Amino acid sequence: MFHPLTIPSLLTAAMLASCPLLRAQDMVDLHSVTIDTNSNVTVVYSKNFATCAHLRFSNTTCTQYGALTHVANIFCTQGNMISVTMPSTAFVAGFGPGIPVFMVHGNNSGVRSACVTVGCDGAYGTGCAGAAGTPVLGSTNACPPAGSSLDLALTNGPPSSLAVLGFGLTQSTFPLFGCNLLIGAVQVTTVVPFDGTGAGSLSLPLPAGSGGATLALQAYVLDLGGPQGFSATNGLLVHVL
Repeated sequence: MFHPLTIPSLLTAAMLASCPLLRAQDMVDLHSVTIDTNSNVTVVYSKNFATCAHLRFSNTTCTQYGALTHVANIFCTQGNMISVTMPSTAFVAGFGPGIPVFMVHGNNSGVRSACVTVGCDGAYGTGCAGAAGTPVLGSTNACPPAGSSLDLALTNGPPSSLAVLGFGLTQSTFPLFGCNLLIGAVQVTTVVPFDGTGAGSLSLPLPAGSGGATLALQAYVLDLGGPQGFSATNGLLVHVL
């Protein structure tokens, strides 16, 4: 004979035994989508489910689902900050810089990431080392839209030194001051100061009518540890949308 107090606990145990275990909610995050100067696409994402995820087009306000951006299953690895690089030929027509996309669960399109705009990684060539190593020229997006700004960052330079940033129209390789000048037909230069950590920045407004322009950038740095008193950054190719 059961004691009355044991009946609720027995019922609870029976209910738990008859129900499947609850699992964590499926989630997917799209961190970045970038295209480099060799037309390779790198997608960084996280997901906690084994099913493949899919990349979809979106409208400009990221409120409407669109078609798949690719034809094969690519994003199947489960984990955090998964990076997948593939040629742009793996994507369909219409995919490219400035296009908003998001990632969804392959079997449940209601599980989706936030919207991300396809950006550009315009770095090319090899810099020239100095006292602090090789300085680096980068941008948060090397394909900014016309009417916005081009935000540039210089890092790993000699503290409190100066960089001469050059703007050209083409990529090139030409020996200069013991390093390689990576831009051709230099049109204009400007000086960027480094702070005490060896970093510098520059934000350039882009005219509304500058869409379609292509620029090649590189900085030479005053550096006593360089081959002839200079070190140099990588090149940066910028496409204005």
